[in-house]
Amino acid sequence: MAHPSLRVVSGLPLVRERLARLYAERRAGNGAAFAAAFAEDGVFHLIGDSRLVPQAGPRRGRKAIALVVDDLYATYEYVDALIVDMAVDLNAAVIRRQLTLRSRDSGGVAEFEAVDFIRMRDGEIVELKQFIDTASLALLAGRI
Repeated sequence: MAHPSLRVVSGLPLVRERLARLYAERRAGNGAAFAAAFAEDGVFHLIGDSRLVPQAGPRRGRKAIALVVDDLYATYEYVDALIVDMAVDLNAAVIRRQLTLRSRDSGGVAEFEAVDFIRMRDGEIVELKQFIDTASLALLAGRI
């Protein structure tokens, strides 16, 4: 009879696993689960011009982060999302992703590369800065 195995994940593999789950929640449009990974005073910052992409700019606190992620998901549907590369330390990470997004307004589809710079403290995200081509996002949504 086989005995159940015990899998212990700690250190960097645990951080990688948590980040992979975090991005799965984001892709699923679950803003609350995404925001739950942040410290209470954590900041999500979509770098860009808020005149082109209203969701651009910093959002502080779990409630504000959940709202902006939900708003992004209401605007852009994830057709496909792939984590291309992940460089991880216990207190920092850089994640590069390739995204295929569909505008829920225009119906247009486009591919994007996004890079996220993450700072962590005690296992929680204190800051996530996301770089993506916001001008092309605005074009996809029919804003320009």
